[in-house]
Amino acid sequence: MRNVVAVMQRELLSLFWSPIGYIVITGFWLVTGVLVCATKAFTPGQPAMLRDVFMWTPFVLTLIIPAISMRTLSEEYRTGTIESLMTAPVTDTQMVLGKYLASYIFYLVMIAGTLIYLVLMAIFGDPDWGSAAAAYLGLILVGLAFTAFGVFASSLTHNQIVAWILGAVPLMLVAWFAYFIVGQVEGWMREVLQQVNIMGRFGEFARGQVALDGVVFFIAAAFLFLFLTVKVVESRRWR
Repeated sequence: MRNVVAVMQRELLSLFWSPIGYIVITGFWLVTGVLVCATKAFTPGQPAMLRDVFMWTPFVLTLIIPAISMRTLSEEYRTGTIESLMTAPVTDTQMVLGKYLASYIFYLVMIAGTLIYLVLMAIFGDPDWGSAAAAYLGLILVGLAFTAFGVFASSLTHNQIVAWILGAVPLMLVAWFAYFIVGQVEGWMREVLQQVNIMGRFGEFARGQVALDGVVFFIAAAFLFLFLTVKVVESRRWR
């Protein structure tokens, strides 16, 4: 556990000292602010509603989270510091977990900044705190899975930009394609798309419904991609 924390602290420092980190956070807050304005979440004389903002947020995260995680392993490959990590008393699993947790904590800090909208909801009306809590739980779970996939993408290349593309494009395709196509197909294809329909699963949380299968889906996805990342890192020892 000590090794995981050490790797996590090192990665967190690099994230918070990096200009890219602050650009990502600022960009996310700006986009969510635009969404709040575009959806007229705080219209005077009407109930304050953040549901539409929450529904669009995962689409934004398909671009944002890979930008957070793109350097986790690709930068180690590029600079050659991965070799020193591999010879240190740190297992591949500990290294991957430490880097993953750092990226995820950074993500949580970014999401925490949007809590200001809950304050505005309380000012403008009588918010449904249960629905808001369910929506934020959904964002926490989406972050678990997306961050794991982003770290996995970073393990596949030496280039940060390529890592971002490898992380963002598949997430965008799955999020957009499954969401908009699932209602247009029938039979087994519809069943498959419903299982991987990230937006459909998150939509339940955004509507204030905590679905157990959704919780399991996002946690299982995170474990799967962390496992694959460890295997990719392990394979480098034999090259």
